[in-house]
Amino acid sequence: MKRTILLSLLAALSLSAQGQKKFRLWSDTSKNERNIVLPILVYTPETHLGMGALGVRLWKNIDSLHETRTSNAELVALYTSRQQIILIPRYTIFTKGEKYLLEGFGEELIGFRDFYFGRGDEVPITTHNKADYKNKYGIIYDVLGWENRIGRRVFKKHKLFIGLETRAIQYYNVRREPNGVLEQSKVEGYQGSSSVGLGPALTWDNRDNVVNPSKGFYWDTRYSGYSTALGGTVNYHRLFIDLRKYINVKPSKRHILAFELLANFVRGDAPFKEMAELGGPRIMRGFYRGRFRDNYLTAVQAEYRMPLNKRIGVVGFAGVGKVYNPKEVNIDGLHYSYGGGLRVNINKREKLNLRLDYALGDPDHPGYFYLGFSESF
Repeated sequence: MKRTILLSLLAALSLSAQGQKKFRLWSDTSKNERNIVLPILVYTPETHLGMGALGVRLWKNIDSLHETRTSNAELVALYTSRQQIILIPRYTIFTKGEKYLLEGFGEELIGFRDFYFGRGDEVPITTHNKADYKNKYGIIYDVLGWENRIGRRVFKKHKLFIGLETRAIQYYNVRREPNGVLEQSKVEGYQGSSSVGLGPALTWDNRDNVVNPSKGFYWDTRYSGYSTALGGTVNYHRLFIDLRKYINVKPSKRHILAFELLANFVRGDAPFKEMAELGGPRIMRGFYRGRFRDNYLTAVQAEYRMPLNKRIGVVGFAGVGKVYNPKEVNIDGLHYSYGGGLRVNINKREKLNLRLDYALGDPDHPGYFYLGFSESF
């Protein structure tokens, strides 16, 4: 099974690179505007194989007196082998001279098949039989959500933005297995939930490229209060911190060493899907997203990226992390992950990559593949 998946994903990488040359699937409408439209294949443990389309627009709001980085907006539309429908718009927009920064994303998930393993950092898997696994851990739900941040630059010489985050997300049509963990535990949100929140946001971003940085750092800190007074069904608050550093250790060959510290602190009556989750294609690859969940998450990861030629590159990565309850903080039982991957460049100018990763971490699973676009961080 693993060999079949690997061959399929390698074929997808090859076809995507060849298809770009043959069909000219992107067009430059001007020197400062570029549009990319691609048929795509993706693979994650949460979706399995997905087919669809990726649309990306890259542009610059040029200011003759001040440097302005490239803005980007993308839309991903997918249908997966797990019968999931996924629509995700995402954007990072710098106004002229980077006076303002707008950043956010939306998501609509229909029939999203998932697993709920319980709460805590040491939740065991008690069965590996496929039917029993589904009956115990399987859930299905729909999601509609939007998150947006707008920040104003506060210093001319530093790319520090302070502003407001607004976020609304609804989980509905939750289908639970009659004797499953979610049905038995009846945790907050097991029948669905609506979360509406807002709060201050700080972003300090001096990366040279938003899509695929080679140097600089990124600091994102957000505090949001979610309340029934805003139209939601739950009350909780969240502090989110994301710190990244990129070092070009060999500028002539673009060897990049990237680091990230991510922390997610959730307090109050948060729905189970809004709690801090470990795993997924974004943080701690090698673990299913939500394999462990609790109030707090702290994780660190590092990645080394190097090119083999003008189109192909390779990476190696490792991470360590833990979810925990603030009343029982300890460093025992840290979770580790590691792996490697292949990169195929599909847009030289903005360094947009197709990526294939294989990661190990969860002792209950031999490893996971990830096929997607852009870097994980």
